[in-house]
Amino acid sequence: MTRHRKLKPSKWRHATEFTVTTLFWLAWLYLVMPLVSLLLWALGVQLFMDEMLVRGGYEALIGELANYSLVILSMLAATLIWVYWNLRHYGRHEKRTLQPAPVSVEEMAASSGLAPDVILGILASRRLRITFDDNDQPMIQADGKC
Repeated sequence: MTRHRKLKPSKWRHATEFTVTTLFWLAWLYLVMPLVSLLLWALGVQLFMDEMLVRGGYEALIGELANYSLVILSMLAATLIWVYWNLRHYGRHEKRTLQPAPVSVEEMAASSGLAPDVILGILASRRLRITFDDNDQPMIQADGKC
């Protein structure tokens, strides 16, 4: 047991992460669609040679390369900005590697409402079942029959 409680991310952070993730998925789909079209052409949905060579489809492809490049560079820039922000934010004081202070048996007993000898029995058990009663107090079954 630890004393740490997970903090919920703010609504602003959640919205930002959702928006960025959605934009990257849309960009990925935009970049993958020509590959899907190529696969469909290869399977005979439309003749590749007819579209690309006879009708001049390669010219459209060359024209779209600038757009593809802009999307890829935008994704690269966003990723580099994110990495830079993470290095600035976590670089000096790495919060993700700090371990919480250990909790004593007495603290666990006081927090859970159980006796210290019950906590010691729980720590010594290899298998146990924990449920909660109507008052949200833990009920322990340490005989291994889960």
